Formats: sequence, structure tokens, C-alpha cells
Amino acid sequence: MAQASRAAAAPGLTSDDVVEAALRLVERDGAAGLTMRRLAEELGTAVTAIYWHVGNRDALVDLLVERLLVEMGDVHPVGRAPRARIAGLAAELRQRLLARPHLIALADQRGLTRRMFQPVQVAVAQELARLGITGRRAGTVVQMLQCHVVSSVVLARAVDRSPSDDVVDVQAWEGKLDDPELVETLSALPDLDAAFSVGLDALLDRLL
Repeated sequence: MAQASRAAAAPGLTSDDVVEAALRLVERDGAAGLTMRRLAEELGTAVTAIYWHVGNRDALVDLLVERLLVEMGDVHPVGRAPRARIAGLAAELRQRLLARPHLIALADQRGLTRRMFQPVQVAVAQELARLGITGRRAGTVVQMLQCHVVSSVVLARAVDRSPSDDVVDVQAWEGKLDDPELVETLSALPDLDAAFSVGLDALLDRLL
């Protein structure tokens, strides 16, 4: 019996190996692509070895979401002034949300979205306190910044899902926009990173 258990455990394979492989699979193929059989193929092992190390698929998803929460909780304010650190925290949150779309969706399915944002909320609130902004006003600032970040992420994902053949009808502007540079700019996709930065600066100007 002990010999069979050792075989099922797959020598050399660890639970961290399984979780890391599952992370790669989810980010590459989406949550629907995470099956125990495909994960076993990714690791070059038997399905029984996956069950031995992490349990069933639901247990594995819990581990993935927990890993995400740990990652989201590792925040690093950077900058000499509170405003710079707040801007950096917002940008860092945006990058992490953009980098882990499928894991974010899994966390949302588990009802953990608000918990995911709490570490950044705490860090921003601490910087606001250094500026003398506390209480209800601080809560409003944190919420507005979070809305700006999430809106930017949603827009970026919508652009990514747009058809590649979605072209602009330049003729629709003829006789209405007598400005070649304007037409050229509007014909191109917006710079979403720049839009986020400009909007963040404007928001901080207003809120702080």
C-alpha cells in the first residue's frame, strides 16, 4: 500500500510544482482550460499524482486564488512624496490586474474581489493620512482611485477582444474635420497607458 502511495505521489513532484503549472495553464488557456488531465500532461505525470498533491480541481482553484491574494497583498509604495507613492500604487494595481485576467475572474467567482483590493486600499489610506486626509474623505479618494484603475482595465480588455479587422471609416470625417493630424490620431487606437496616466494625474489633482 505504501509503495502504491509513493507511486501516486510522483517522485520529485511537489504541490508548488502543480500550482505553478496550473497558473501557467490558466493564464494561457483560461479557467476553462484547467482540467486535471491537461495539467497532468503539462507536468508529464499521471492524474493521480495531481490529486495526491493538491486534491480535486476545486481545491486546486482555491490554492490558485490564495496564491493570487498573496501576490496582490505584496504592495510596494515607491516615491519620496505621498502623492507619488499613491500614483505608483494605482499603477501597480492596474498592471497586476492586467497580468492576471483569468485568475482575477476565478477570485471573483469565489467572492473574493473585495478582499483582493484591501492591501492596496490600506497602503493608499496610509499615504493619504500623511497628507492629513482621513475619515470619509479618505474613503472616497480610495474608492475613486480604485474605480479609475478598474475602468482602465475593463477598457483594455475590451480593446483586446475587439476584432482585428475593426477599421475606421475615414471618409465619415470628410468635410467635418478639416484637421489631418486630428484625423490621423483618431484613426489610431488610443494609447491606454497614457490615458490611464493622464486620468490618474487629473484625478489626483482633484482629490488631493
